[in-house]
Amino acid sequence: MTATVIALRPRPVPASSARPASSYGVPGPVSVEWDEGRELYLVACRRCTETVLPARLDEAEELAEIHRCDPELAALLAEVTGEAA
Repeated sequence: MTATVIALRPRPVPASSARPASSYGVPGPVSVEWDEGRELYLVACRRCTETVLPARLDEAEELAEIHRCDPELAALLAEVTGEAA
């Protein structure tokens, strides 16, 4: 079976809707990108790998803002990858 690779290109987002802060006061691990191939937004957490594909930007931003990592999963993934949890 052949895999198809879809390149993700961020859709321009107005500065007022960017919400990078996390509860730790540093830029958060959650990114919001536009997947042109699927015509959906991709909300992905770099810390716990949770991924959601909402259809609307406001949904994507809300999910990114309210996301909280599972601490045990984040710690396990950090240990495996050698990064900070």
